[in-house]
Amino acid sequence: MNTPLIVAIEPDQHQAAQVTALLRRQFSVELVLAGSVSAAVARLKGRIPELVLTSALIAPREEAALIGWLRDLGKDASHVQTVTIPMLASEPTPAKKRVGGLSFGWDKPATASAPDSCDPAVFADWITVYLDLATTHREESRS
Repeated sequence: MNTPLIVAIEPDQHQAAQVTALLRRQFSVELVLAGSVSAAVARLKGRIPELVLTSALIAPREEAALIGWLRDLGKDASHVQTVTIPMLASEPTPAKKRVGGLSFGWDKPATASAPDSCDPAVFADWITVYLDLATTHREESRS
């Protein structure tokens, strides 16, 4: 089986770094990461991904460009799944350790994630589901 191709369109550098780290840690995929639809399409060089991840704050013109690009691909892209990247929770900071009166970075409790953020493990589960859907749809369309 070929390595799945994922396109991530995320202009926010922090969020893009989190998505990249998550995909590299959890999956064996090829990732094309870009800040805009036009940059992503140019980097794909005609290849069709299994999954397109888009920023939650994608501009309407970017969304229209993405829809137009997918539509132009026709039946060959009928398997492509699109998923909005949620605001991902940051990794918790480890508590500090105290030795005598000295603090070594472990005495504070772990910092809480932002209230409306998604656990990266949950997002990884979503990605797994959508990659499986894309694979199933692609195989069905070839039959």
